[in-house]
Amino acid sequence: MTTPFGQIGVQDILDIVVVAFLIYQAYLLVAGTRAVNVVRGILVFAGVWVAAQLLGLTTLSFLLGRAGTVGIFALLVLFQPELRAALERVGRPRGRDASASGAALQDLARAMERLAERKTGALIAIERRTPLGEYAETGVNIDALVSVPFLEALFARNAPLHDGGIILQGARVVAAGCLFPLQPADGTYRRYGTRHRAAIGLSELTDAVVLVVSEERGSMRIALAGRLGPDLNGTELREQLRELVYDYPAGRPSTPVKPGTTAKAATAESADGRDAEEARAEAGAEARPSPNSRAEVQPETRSEARKEGT
Repeated sequence: MTTPFGQIGVQDILDIVVVAFLIYQAYLLVAGTRAVNVVRGILVFAGVWVAAQLLGLTTLSFLLGRAGTVGIFALLVLFQPELRAALERVGRPRGRDASASGAALQDLARAMERLAERKTGALIAIERRTPLGEYAETGVNIDALVSVPFLEALFARNAPLHDGGIILQGARVVAAGCLFPLQPADGTYRRYGTRHRAAIGLSELTDAVVLVVSEERGSMRIALAGRLGPDLNGTELREQLRELVYDYPAGRPSTPVKPGTTAKAATAESADGRDAEEARAEAGAEARPSPNSRAEVQPETRSEARKEGT
C-alpha cells in the first residue's frame, strides 16, 4: 500500500494496531486513578522540553533532561502501589476471578440486607482502579473471603472493629476497622452523620464504590464520585453492585444510579436529575457533626442521628 509516508505493508499495519492496543490498555490502567494527573504533568513537562530543544535553549534543555531522568525513578517509588495493582490485574486469572466475584456479590448483598434488617451500621469500600492501600493501613490487615457470617461478625455491635470501615478487593476482605476521610459537616453535608460522610469523603477522593447501612433507619445506600445515592432494596443493590463493580469498567457511571435504571443509563443523567437526587438524599440525611477532618466512625445514638442514622 502506497501512502504519502511511503510503503505500508501488513506488518506495519499490525505494528500500528498492536501499539494502539497497548496504549489503550495503559490508559485503562490509569483511568480513574491519581496517576491520570501525573500523566498530564509528564506530557506538559515533555512539551516544555521539546520546545526548549527546538528553540535552542541549551541550559533549560539540560536541566529538564536531568530532572526527567531523576523523575522516572521518583515515579517508580511514589506509584509503587499503583504499579503493583496494575500488574496484579494483568496477571489475574479471568475465569476463576469472575466466578469468585459472582459469589462474593451475592454474599455481600445478603450480608448488607441482614445488617439493614437488624439496623446494624456498616461501612464497606470496594476497591476498583484506585488502590486503597493507604486507607487499609489505618485498620487491621485481613485476608479472608467475603461471606455473610464473616461480614456480620465484623459489624456486630460489640465487635472491636464495628466502628471502622472495611475494604474489599475483588472477593476478599483485605482490611477492617479502617479510617476513611470525612466530608466536612457543613453546607449540604450538615445533615449527614459520620458514617455517611465517611462514605462520601472516600468516594470523592477515589473511584471506590462505598456501601453504607444506616444504624438508625436500616437503609442501604451507595456513595460514588462524592455523591450519596438513594435508598436501595436487595434487588437494586445487587444490580448496582454487578454493574458498578463486577462488570466494571464495561460501563463507568460517575454517580450512583437510581432504582430501576442501569448504571450505563446513569451516565446520561441530566443536571436537573442530579439536583433532584441530591435533594432526596439531603431530605433523608443525618445530623451529627465531627470535629475531625479524618476520623474513625463513632457509634451514634438515636438522639444524635435523629435525621438519618449512619
